[in-house]
Amino acid sequence: MFIGDVEVKGLARLAPMAGISNAPYRLVAWECGSALTTSEEIDAIGLTRENPRTKYDIAKYLPEEKPIALQILGPSAETLVPGVQYLQDTGADIIDLNMGCPMPKITKTGRGSALMKDVQKTAEILSAMRRVLKVPFTIKIRSGWDETHLNAVEVAKMAEDVGIDAITVHPRTRAQRFNGLSKWDMIAEVVDAVDIPITGNGDVQSMSDARAMQAATGCESVMIGRAAMGKPWVFDEAFEDLSPEGKYEYQSRVINRHMPLIEEHFPERAGLLQMQRHLSWYAGGRDRVRAFRVELFATRSFQEARDVFDRYWESVNPGAA
Repeated sequence: MFIGDVEVKGLARLAPMAGISNAPYRLVAWECGSALTTSEEIDAIGLTRENPRTKYDIAKYLPEEKPIALQILGPSAETLVPGVQYLQDTGADIIDLNMGCPMPKITKTGRGSALMKDVQKTAEILSAMRRVLKVPFTIKIRSGWDETHLNAVEVAKMAEDVGIDAITVHPRTRAQRFNGLSKWDMIAEVVDAVDIPITGNGDVQSMSDARAMQAATGCESVMIGRAAMGKPWVFDEAFEDLSPEGKYEYQSRVINRHMPLIEEHFPERAGLLQMQRHLSWYAGGRDRVRAFRVELFATRSFQEARDVFDRYWESVNPGAA
């Protein structure tokens, strides 16, 4: 699949998730087989106000990630246009506009899925962004605001008309947030309505699910979000064929790759929480995980967190005598 002139080499890729899809995690997901990396949402207002965390943490990416899609979040052309100009100048290969975030703190300020409510106003915003962008421009949408306002097809047609290069569809409404089942039929409706590439997203737990979504909807690619938390190997179809010992060795390599990246990318105060969260997810589904997590979240340094995890991880080694 191509997004503009950028080739997406593979069926499935990591979805942007606030506080999760940062550069270290994106890179390990890419190394496990994610077809493209997309940043977590970058606040346009933070960029225009020179917020250090926005510019030098959330908007930061690693050279190995390229081509990289940087996702921006904002309510108006006044904030989004200078924001995308900055991201384009810093080397973004694709700019993606978040039109899907359902959280009240986002939508009450006119951002995220609130942009789906006034289609004409949003068309003007997208047109203004398109005029300054030389790189491919994509959007990520939901099926609509609520069950009485299912307008993904209308929004997709508008987006194609103003020059959007591709669309990702998460077929839950804003009102659903992340609850209930996503309705893949909505993805198929958008695919049928436009001629630009569509990516599906929602309730995909594995590569077999990704193939099922593609077969059911006609989408050209698939995003995997929550199912990749603590499991970046979800993008590697060969992982499921490994023995228990082989899976453990694979997982150990990924974890030992990921943790130093966190230490390099973040100052210790912010990085420690990232390390704790990801190590907690990596341990998911194993014996005695609850007690381990209590001990892990009581740690106060990178080294202490690694020591607690390493002891636990060795205790669940399927190859240990």
